[in-house]
Amino acid sequence: MKITTKELVTTGLMIAMAAVLAQFPIYGSIAFDALPAFLTAVMMGPVLGGLVGFIAHLLVAMFTGFPFSLPLHLLIAVLMFVSCFIYGKVRKSHNRYLAMALGIVMNGPVSLALISIFAKILGMPFSGIMMFSALLLPLLVGAMVNILVADVVYGVIKEKIKIRI
Repeated sequence: MKITTKELVTTGLMIAMAAVLAQFPIYGSIAFDALPAFLTAVMMGPVLGGLVGFIAHLLVAMFTGFPFSLPLHLLIAVLMFVSCFIYGKVRKSHNRYLAMALGIVMNGPVSLALISIFAKILGMPFSGIMMFSALLLPLLVGAMVNILVADVVYGVIKEKIKIRI
């Protein structure tokens, strides 16, 4: 995969934007850091969007002190990559509503279920069904806001600026 200078600079700016948005957590390490990642996934492609999502999550986890431990946050970062990748891929090849629905479900309950199971395996006290129940609503709200705002911003950029980044 060859990355142009424009893509490199834009990706760097999106990572910087994610770092700023990570300063405004919704609940624990759930924040608006994913917004630039989903925007990058649709503007620049799913791989770069996933990369921004991966780095963005590690940044917000670092800013909040890795509340769920480094191994668990690495898994969350991988799942962020996958969520952004799926959103970007489906948004390009199908339609925006299917992409948003898949992105929200993948970034919300699917990722949370895997994280809760992994936390249980690690023997963490806050894990399993207790973790899933406590984090489902804030994670769904965060995923919906991040994806909806990213999709609206992309629509405005595409319509008003008439460029393909």
